[in-house]
Amino acid sequence: MSGFAHGFESGPPGVDGRLDAPAFHRNHEPIWSALAPWLPQHAAGVLEIGSGTGQHVVAFARKAPHIVWWPTDLEDVHLGSIEAWRRDCGLSNIRPARRLDLTSPDWGLNTADSNTLRGLAAILCANVIHIAPW
Repeated sequence: MSGFAHGFESGPPGVDGRLDAPAFHRNHEPIWSALAPWLPQHAAGVLEIGSGTGQHVVAFARKAPHIVWWPTDLEDVHLGSIEAWRRDCGLSNIRPARRLDLTSPDWGLNTADSNTLRGLAAILCANVIHIAPW
């Protein structure tokens, strides 16, 4: 683990792998209030960069079931937590967590990934800039 994105969790992952970020409880509603007006009202896809614990993508997928959410992260512990939250919520509009490295020229994507991402309505990045490497 690179360490730059770790440390905001309230402790080690739970037995099922879910992390719980205190920031989520404080900011998911304000983020949703700012985000919702910009989202399409029809079926679409949204890529979340730096999904962290996975709590935001689950909350937003509940509020916008017509949108397919694509969570991503660089850190293994976060990818595990995103998957654990995804399994726990049982929502069909959240895709499996993917590793995404924005410091790589191709973001670590392959051709199939690139084709999938062409149809996105939006890219969401919240709670990331302050922990991103220069």
